[in-house]
Amino acid sequence: MFISKKKKIRGWKKHVKNIERWKSRFIDLDIEHLHQYQRDYAKLWIHPFYAIPRKNPPVWYNRLLLEAMLDVYQIWNEKLSKLEEDFYLKLWIYDPHFINSQVVAAYKDCLHFYDQTFEAGNQEKQFPFHKYTYLREKLEMFDWHLYMDSDIFTESELIDNIQRGWMSEKEIEAIKGKAYKVETIHLSDGDTDKTYSVKVGDVWVGSIKKH
Repeated sequence: MFISKKKKIRGWKKHVKNIERWKSRFIDLDIEHLHQYQRDYAKLWIHPFYAIPRKNPPVWYNRLLLEAMLDVYQIWNEKLSKLEEDFYLKLWIYDPHFINSQVVAAYKDCLHFYDQTFEAGNQEKQFPFHKYTYLREKLEMFDWHLYMDSDIFTESELIDNIQRGWMSEKEIEAIKGKAYKVETIHLSDGDTDKTYSVKVGDVWVGSIKKH
């Protein structure tokens, strides 16, 4: 859930410093952790944006976040390249919900762990370079592929929300009306449920171009 970015947020100098703290925390890829779990990620765990509910930072702040992510990606790429193993290293850039963006790495048994994470987008779009102005040259060094950022609701979840008074029947019908995909799923107890997939934005998945 997101709230409007128009809500007053104070202490921007502190929030800018938090980006550098985030970068310092993640830039040194923990190879031992990677060996153990065979995947790792750097999410934008920066208060008060990555919270409940999520807050979308202003565009200028997202540019600073992305600049830090690019630095983390570069160091991770250098370290992973030295392992002489095939690896998955991607930037996941969410639009408009940028605060969900992350750097993601995997190899060995988890090399293909993220292959089915997103559904391919059905629109012809170019990566939104215009939003990240001075980073364009760096971003053009990546191959970008468009996917859908989706929320998935189950029928049982929606019914429960009505019964608890958390949502109205009108809101439930709106969700079902927006769903681009409806599927029946089989549960472990032999029962079935229904899922509704609703597109809420785009995800750009990028990796550095190989020469």
